[in-house]
Amino acid sequence: MFKKEYLSSYIKSAVISTILFAIPMIVFLKSADYHNTYWLYVGNFLFLLSIAVFVLSFNKDKGENASTQTLRAAGHIATFFGILLSVVVATIALVIFVPDIFSSGQSDTVLENAPSVTGAGKTHGMVFMLYMNTIIGNFCGGSIASILIPITAKRNQTKDRNSEVLNN
Repeated sequence: MFKKEYLSSYIKSAVISTILFAIPMIVFLKSADYHNTYWLYVGNFLFLLSIAVFVLSFNKDKGENASTQTLRAAGHIATFFGILLSVVVATIALVIFVPDIFSSGQSDTVLENAPSVTGAGKTHGMVFMLYMNTIIGNFCGGSIASILIPITAKRNQTKDRNSEVLNN
């Protein structure tokens, strides 16, 4: 699907994106309050910014004239790796901050002030909100950055070459 020579830059970008997403996510898990759900969206925005910076730096490494298809593919690949790492970090953080998540019965850590529509599950919807935000929110943010930044980052917008990232 992609050339292996760029793998280290994808992984580096994914690690940075995951760290920037994880900091607000941990703040949300520590508070365990529905009113602090905005911290998850702050993490999504930081993820988006990280992918945007990656696409811009990837373009700079290519002489500021990489093809739009190359930049979009690189951004989406970095987003995919970032989401995988974010899910792993979210699972680890969930086990740390909600230690009885896998035990039977009601958890001691529940999402406080949650509306009734979030469900009356073990954590009152906190696990669902965390994973949906980690997967869907980061995918949307990374995709927006991967689609919009390449259009504006190219110097020569009159013609486009074939992708250097994908094996054509």
